[in-house]
Amino acid sequence: MITKHEFPFLASEFERLPGRIDELSKVSFENVYGSETAAQAKNIIYFFLSSKPIPRLNGVSRILYIGQTKTRYFRHANLHATSKANFLKFDMIIRNYGPIEIAFCDYRKFGDTLLGAEGQFLWWYFQNHGEYPPINYTKTKVRTDAVSA
Repeated sequence: MITKHEFPFLASEFERLPGRIDELSKVSFENVYGSETAAQAKNIIYFFLSSKPIPRLNGVSRILYIGQTKTRYFRHANLHATSKANFLKFDMIIRNYGPIEIAFCDYRKFGDTLLGAEGQFLWWYFQNHGEYPPINYTKTKVRTDAVSA
């Protein structure tokens, strides 16, 4: 069984997209989002991870964001690098917590649907830290404490 107690260690076992987002530029995001690994990664749950842990209401975490996608996210590179809000957000993260890497996994081990698996990870994060990841706007109604792996 996987519970909130195993959750903090799961991302370290996930695959990684090659490279890191280490500067605030469209090219830096495109190099990671546009990799061959990213092109082949479909129906995944993904985590944005900072290099250094970030203080949370309870404890610390390197997880900045938990998301899901059926297809590629290359199209978001420009938006993540250049929109005013994203520029401020990602600039603060990179300056204070170092480069960002992206870890991912197939969703089916953690839920019946992409949204269900994403919700499961968000719930485990919330159980551990008393809040959602710092750049997640998505909340969850999933309240399952454990899943069989």
